[in-house]
Amino acid sequence: MADPGSALAERLAWLRENFPDPETGQPYEVKVMSAATGISLSQLYKILSGESPNPGWQHLKALAAFFKVPLDAFDDGEHGEKIRAQLATLVELRALKEGGVESVSLRGLTPAQADRIRGVVEDLRRSNAVDYD
Repeated sequence: MADPGSALAERLAWLRENFPDPETGQPYEVKVMSAATGISLSQLYKILSGESPNPGWQHLKALAAFFKVPLDAFDDGEHGEKIRAQLATLVELRALKEGGVESVSLRGLTPAQADRIRGVVEDLRRSNAVDYD
């Protein structure tokens, strides 16, 4: 069985990475999280490092509210796994929306192949823009 503290730390690291600060696009700074949740910096660092395996209901509730995810996202059971899978799907859908369909169509190609395809698409766009009147 995985260490409960490290499992929670991994879940929070994933949330920080995938639900970043909308102003910066970067993971939230710990100071920002502390101020918003009311969790002391020292306690929050312990939770994030896995040193605090059971931070308590109020801390988990505050962290779930901060990231705007269900509290069950921290659950170790099957229901928690389902919630995390739904969150992962949400993140993938957001990436598709932000990256456009192109990111899906180029999946699995080498960077050189993807650049070649982009070049062909750009050539086609230019040729379609030519006025034949």
